Amino acid sequence: METLSKTTTISKKHKFIFAFGGLGKDAMFAMSTVMAFYFIDIIGISPLFIGTMMMIVRVWDAINDPIMGGVVSNTNTRMGKFRPWILIGSFLNAIILLFIFLNPDLPADSLRMYAYVTVFYTLWGMSYTLMDIPFWSMIPALSQSQKERENITVLTRLFTSIGFFIISAGYLQLSEILGGGDNVEAQARGFFFLALIVSLVFFFSELLLALKVKENVTLKKTQKVSLKRMFQLLKQNDQLLTVMVVVLIANFVLYITSGMAIYYILYDIARPALFVVFIGIGGVLQVLGSLIFPVFKRYFTRKQIFNGSVILQISGFLLLFFNAFFFENSTELALLFTFGSFVFIGQGLQMVLQTVLISDTVEYGEYHQKERSEALAFSVQTFIVKLAMGLSLGVIGLGLEIFQFVPAIDDVRQPQANFTIYGMRILMFVVPVIGLLLSLTVFNKKHTLNETAYANIVAKLKEREAYDKDGPEL
Repeated sequence: METLSKTTTISKKHKFIFAFGGLGKDAMFAMSTVMAFYFIDIIGISPLFIGTMMMIVRVWDAINDPIMGGVVSNTNTRMGKFRPWILIGSFLNAIILLFIFLNPDLPADSLRMYAYVTVFYTLWGMSYTLMDIPFWSMIPALSQSQKERENITVLTRLFTSIGFFIISAGYLQLSEILGGGDNVEAQARGFFFLALIVSLVFFFSELLLALKVKENVTLKKTQKVSLKRMFQLLKQNDQLLTVMVVVLIANFVLYITSGMAIYYILYDIARPALFVVFIGIGGVLQVLGSLIFPVFKRYFTRKQIFNGSVILQISGFLLLFFNAFFFENSTELALLFTFGSFVFIGQGLQMVLQTVLISDTVEYGEYHQKERSEALAFSVQTFIVKLAMGLSLGVIGLGLEIFQFVPAIDDVRQPQANFTIYGMRILMFVVPVIGLLLSLTVFNKKHTLNETAYANIVAKLKEREAYDKDGPEL
């Protein structure tokens, strides 16, 4: 029979250590958003191949991530379920990242280069899964208190945003500084040194977490979860499936925005130095969106916050669309940043909300299925995030091919035709709006696990535990 040991509060020290682990983790994850640009614009590989390859690898994650979730659920060591995998995964992931940015002396569109990037990109995704699923799975295991979970989620999302945007906003400038020049050859060298620095920060942050942060909600007696049972649990948890769809769309929109921003600024606005400013301000605004979540939580329900965050993003994308087509991107660029702020703040709110929503489905699944599996719930998040990235990169790669993007020739970036520029704007602004409207519809029709329903489930779980421990009252 399953029983739980509970500690409801988490010390500030441990919250910050856990959040620092998130900073290193998302600095590493940000390198994956750089990879498409590195492969296409620096190495010169076909955008159609890169986009297709990345989508196919994400399909493999559909199998790999839930399996890893099952492995974590069945882990029982002196260090707990999660920390051993965080250590193993972060070490392997850091090493593999260096091979991705090693830039072997192979023709860009040769079969050998295709094989090289495919193998190491696949291994990078698998090793990242080894640590990412256990990382997020620790949140429900730190406390059963919704307030404590929300607090550590907000702080962790703050740190992950910082880690992500330091890399995603600054990689062009950092590669030039580290490589000693702004030509393509120097940037390729700089990307390797950037990968080395990120790998070291990443592994150190996860090592510190593994040594200092422990689980407080644990199963005293565990039952092995078979692969078949794992998929049954996933299928039966309708609220987790609903959140899956919402998280998929939210992250697809996020990665379409960040993936297209470099092309939009380099070739449409034609001001490369603006990229770090745009993404940097976007990072600050996403952090702001994360920080104001607890304030909004005092006055609004989660469903109201979700709807508001989506409507905010849709408004921003539509205004950016009109700015690009009718105001020619605004001479002073004031409208670009004003309208973009709506998108970034909305995304910041959603990043916190999606983690909190997934955490709640752990108790929901435990109540209905009588089996608790944090790792299963967060393996879904890891898979969905990587699937969203793969889909966005596939759409970007296919879109650039359809809209006749011209890559650099002899280390010189080429001007693009109006047809290509208009296509970039559609990818950047129109595709996200379609996705957000879909997520709004799915969430409002299917999500029923509100604050009251969750509180009732936790109360019933406590009653069940007391019954299992002491038996019925005579």
